[in-house]
Amino acid sequence: MEHNLLAAIPELFTRFVQLPNDKGHNAVWDFRRSPDNRYFISVCGENEKPLTALLYEYDPDTGDLRLIFDVARVWIVDAEQMPPSKIHTSIDFLPDGKLIMATHNTAPAPGHKQWMYEQHYEHPWEGYPGSIVMIVDPDTGDVRTRGIPVPRESIYGGMLGNDPRYYYFLGYMRGHFYRLDLETNEVRDYGKVSEFSSCRLAKDERGRLYGSSYTGGLWRYDPVADRIEDLKISFESPNGTKYRRQFIFALNSPRNTLLLVDNTDGELIELHPDTLEATRHGPIHLPGDKPQNMYLIGGLAADERFVLYYGLKTYDANLPIRLVRWDVLNGGKPENLGLVSPGGKASQYICEMLFDCNGWLHMVDVCGEHSPYILAVDAGKLQPPGPDAPKAHIEPYAEPDWNGVGEAAYMHIAAETVRTLPLHRFMDWSETAVAHLHLRNGQVFAIGGGKETRLTVFGCTDEKRLQIAVLYDGGGPVSCADVGGRTVVLTSDGCMLLVDYAAGQGRPILTERAGVSLARLHGSLGEERWLASDREGGLYVCGLDGIRPQPLEHVRVRTEAGSHIVVLDDKRILLSGRDDELLVYDMERGCGEKLAVKAPSIRGRAFRATVSGGAVLGDGTVVAGTQDGLLFTLSPDLGRKTSYGRLFSAGPLRNMIRYGDEAVLGIYGGYRDAGHVFHYSRASGFVDWGRPRVIKDNPELYALDTEWASIHYISCLAHAQQDEMLYVASGEQYGCMIRYKKPACPR
Repeated sequence: MEHNLLAAIPELFTRFVQLPNDKGHNAVWDFRRSPDNRYFISVCGENEKPLTALLYEYDPDTGDLRLIFDVARVWIVDAEQMPPSKIHTSIDFLPDGKLIMATHNTAPAPGHKQWMYEQHYEHPWEGYPGSIVMIVDPDTGDVRTRGIPVPRESIYGGMLGNDPRYYYFLGYMRGHFYRLDLETNEVRDYGKVSEFSSCRLAKDERGRLYGSSYTGGLWRYDPVADRIEDLKISFESPNGTKYRRQFIFALNSPRNTLLLVDNTDGELIELHPDTLEATRHGPIHLPGDKPQNMYLIGGLAADERFVLYYGLKTYDANLPIRLVRWDVLNGGKPENLGLVSPGGKASQYICEMLFDCNGWLHMVDVCGEHSPYILAVDAGKLQPPGPDAPKAHIEPYAEPDWNGVGEAAYMHIAAETVRTLPLHRFMDWSETAVAHLHLRNGQVFAIGGGKETRLTVFGCTDEKRLQIAVLYDGGGPVSCADVGGRTVVLTSDGCMLLVDYAAGQGRPILTERAGVSLARLHGSLGEERWLASDREGGLYVCGLDGIRPQPLEHVRVRTEAGSHIVVLDDKRILLSGRDDELLVYDMERGCGEKLAVKAPSIRGRAFRATVSGGAVLGDGTVVAGTQDGLLFTLSPDLGRKTSYGRLFSAGPLRNMIRYGDEAVLGIYGGYRDAGHVFHYSRASGFVDWGRPRVIKDNPELYALDTEWASIHYISCLAHAQQDEMLYVASGEQYGCMIRYKKPACPR
């Protein structure tokens, strides 16, 4: 089939409406038609200017606009913080006619060189405080703010359930799915459902909600069962693209199915909600004209006969986005209707499109030279342009490089090669959180799980899973410790497992605990013994001989989550006493002594000086960190302390491992922090290596032939010195590991 790819949509059948952009607003990320046929549109700021979002009502017959409110007038915006620059795919309609919506952010604070949400994620003054939820009366302009449901999180898409008490939304920073109870203000976090951001939710006739991961894996939330189901259906790129493949548009069809399409190199999937049968209708590009480079879909709407209309943006030539028609339910093929370039105002992307009651299609342009604007088209009069159709007036447009900081803005861990090991591809998401890593014979063994304890084995040279074994089905791993060449696992139901990697099995040990209820494991004491503690802080020595744990007298470990014991040798341990006190306990003598030096603390916060991680270098130097994030070292005789300060504004330093004889690697951050890997040596000091993120937006990572990854909460590290490999594992559901070959210490 021949397509006239240079022809424009005939302007005879169009109407152009410029949206307000005099202050720099250049985008729209929500355009909704209400049940009573009113149209609402959000005008947003993208990338370059510190702007706040505006909400307008749009008249599709005249093109008139009426400003309802400016977010800056209803919410206090601190000039040092990132502003609420968008209302993004979150507008929905309450039964009383009011609108509910949430803010989002992709604009910098006035003092920032660019939008850098992650770089300022936890900064108390310059970060993003979090999205607000608002209820708006469209007639009076009255706005009732409901506050910030999740601090620091930016809401990237929201929808009311069939029960209008519940507003469901997705988080941009962490990829979590949340529910807000509008009556009680309770926020429920259902955990991670995507590697990173994903903005679209869809709903079937029974009120079940659908979403996807960043790499295109579909999931469903059932409000009756109150649980998320991994549908094990993924969008597939015909070009093998490993970029932004998340589900981006959806329509409910006349045959009670959902038509779903993904963002990049898109394909159309028809999902049958009751049977979960997926009918793949093929890619959205024009038949016979397969693009060589990746392409995007922009907007999706259906006319009264349910013929689909959408924008198609390809990067094979310097062309605007084009309008495509597809009568998919009747077996048709995609048809080219022309480029969107009214009067030469070429559209770089269409964010949304809607049909009005008269059959006109209203398309919203964003992020281009003339953005934002609406081009309304009398769709029923359009036909594919023939060979003699006039060419579009196209003036080349190059989007400015908004990255004004350059390499200084990058946060990923640099390495010779980087590979993502996506556990969520091989098992149910709820079982993918990793609790422990063990390296052996050129393989990496991951112990993890939720309701059960699993062992997953990968090779050290590829991304293929070698083995998955259920070690124990009575509970998931709570705490782990390597003992010799094996690992001991304490499970959530109180069982102790010994994992034999050679056999790929786990067997219960210490089954007769004589009433001892252990809560945590604290490290190995040689080849056959290890330390454990109970919920009251009592310490015990456990052994492979199966004899019940032996209590240690005159010593207790701090009971707060994350407190750590540093094993100095087979006889002595280092642990926190009261506040910033440091204790050394001799297990043979059964007594301890208080050190003359104390753990470093922030004045007035010595109660947060608990040791949260530590390791011993080859010369006996102790490297340790605290709950408040302060790093320090102790000389081999434990008589001299050197403090190195904090990595970030909050969060502990934990899970430290030896990195050769003279260095240590560790993890910054708890569950709510954005985790970093840090490095310490006397030669280089205390250095941030970066975040475990494999993001294709960074030029040096764009061409990597591996999946996207973004680990927010890091659970553990492992290092194979002989292979120069570093493994970083996720402690979240929808988990993964990232393998770094020859990671580089920043200079």
